[in-house]
Order: sequence, then C-alpha cells, then structure tokens
Amino acid sequence: MTRPLLPAKIPYFLAVGETLSFRKAAERLGIAQPALSRSIRDLERQLGFALFERSTRRVVLTPAGEVLYRESADAMQRLARATAHAERAAQGLSGTVSVGYSTFAATGPMSDIIIEFRKHHPQAQVGLRLLASSEQAAAFDEGTLDLGFMMSNVVVSPQQTLPISRERLVALVPASHAWAANRTISLRTLSTAPLVIGSVRRWRGFRALIDELVTDRGLSLTITEEADDVPVLLQLVRSGFGCTILDASFIPTLPPGITALEIEDATATLDISLVWRKDNLSPLAARFIDVAKTFMASRQELPRRRTRQNRK
Repeated sequence: MTRPLLPAKIPYFLAVGETLSFRKAAERLGIAQPALSRSIRDLERQLGFALFERSTRRVVLTPAGEVLYRESADAMQRLARATAHAERAAQGLSGTVSVGYSTFAATGPMSDIIIEFRKHHPQAQVGLRLLASSEQAAAFDEGTLDLGFMMSNVVVSPQQTLPISRERLVALVPASHAWAANRTISLRTLSTAPLVIGSVRRWRGFRALIDELVTDRGLSLTITEEADDVPVLLQLVRSGFGCTILDASFIPTLPPGITALEIEDATATLDISLVWRKDNLSPLAARFIDVAKTFMASRQELPRRRTRQNRK
C-alpha cells in the first residue's frame, strides 16, 4: 500500500513534468536544482516507482509518471478553482443568501432590490422562501434565514431593520355592493359588514395591525371567514361573502368584480422592512444589505403606490 503523497512535493513534480527539465523547473520554482532533484527522488521513494527517465540528453515521464501528472494537474486545477470560490464566498462575492418574504412584501420594491443585488454580484444566488412575517421571525431564531422582507410591527430584538415600503390600508368590497359607488369608507361603517380576512395562524402580524386599529376607536370587526392566502380572500370578496382589508399595493392586481375604497380614518400603515440579525450575518448577506441601503437611499423616501381605484 502506497503512503499518501506529501502535498508540498506535487508542485515540484508538476513543474518538472511540464518542462521536462530540472533546470527550467528549478528556475520557475525559484529553488536550487539539487534541492528539486532531491524532492523528486524522495517522492519516487515514497511512491515506490519511478516518475521520470533521466539521461544526459533528456528527461521524460515514465508511464506511471504520465498518469500521475495528468491526474495531479487536474486535481490542482480543481483545487485552485475551489480555493478561488471559497475566497469569493469569504468575501461575500458568491454563494447563496437565504431570503424570506411575506405576501405583503412581494408587491413592493423587494424584486428591484434583488435584481440590483444580482447586478452587482452575478456569481451570488438568492434563495427565496415565502414565509409569513411571524414564521420569518422564528426562522431567524433557528438560524435558517439570512434576511427577511417582513412586516415591521412583528420585528423584535436583536433583529435589525431597514425600512423598505409603507402602504395605506384599503377596503375591498364586491363591485355589486352599495358601497362600491363611493370612493371612501370609514372604519365604523366597515365594522358593520361581514369581513373575510387572513387567518391568525399565517397573518398574525397583519391581524395585530388591524386589531389595534379598530380597538383604538372602540370598534370590533365581524369576521365570517378566514383564509391563508390572498387569491382565496379575493375570490370570497368577489363572490359576495364579505369585504376585506388589504394594503394599497394590491390594487393594480385586483380581478374584475372587486372595488377598492380608501379607509378615510385609517391612520395606521402597513410597513415592510428588510430584517436581519447582526449576530448571524454572513459576508454575502452583509453585501445584500449594503445594496438595499444604497437602493433605498436613491429612492429618498419610502415608496408608496398611488393608483386609481379599481372599479370593475
């Protein structure tokens, strides 16, 4: 059984194998020729077979030397690539950053930030995970998430934030409803109607925002149906099961049969932040944050869509 090669001797062997000259190889390596010859003899003794046929006129690889040269050269190239990839990862220039996002974040500038990040770091990957804001908070504690686009009102210490967007709240009513002829509605009026809304299990942050909003005014909502995702909620509204509350970023994507009304006395907004934990931040995630900060600074203020109401 042959003993493992001494890694330090492989570059010596490869230099002689490429040049087929101990003199030229020694010059390339910057060492004395006798020292190079001793290293090759040591390597041959360790392996138990000759690597070169030497004469006064030429140096050639033996059949065994040719195999070792070919395989070692490939291995060194792979090692060089692996080292370069590792260095880029250590510098935050490559690898994968795990990013969570909530339903409410998907309609904001998140995609623009990701595109900007990929533009600056083309060798990096962004692993997106659709998670409710409360689920993202748990993922941070478990160490399975690098960054998250989530509702600001569920952020807790030691999470740090970068504000991303701020949206006003709107009421969505069936187009056939009597209220659809109006442009605005009050919370008190809205509280008299049956509501369909996101489930407490998946929409904890949003429900907390709405509950606080109506409680401050001494009101309560009549919730008749809950759902985990927006398409189901919209279908329930469209079918006349009730009204709902969402943020204004959804207005451009509303299907026919639903009308959006401004909630005239809703002082609360739905705020989205980019969130991370400083005590568990990879170099690549830090670069993502830098890109996001630069992007948001170029926007000067939190984006807030202002669109015409959908009255289909």
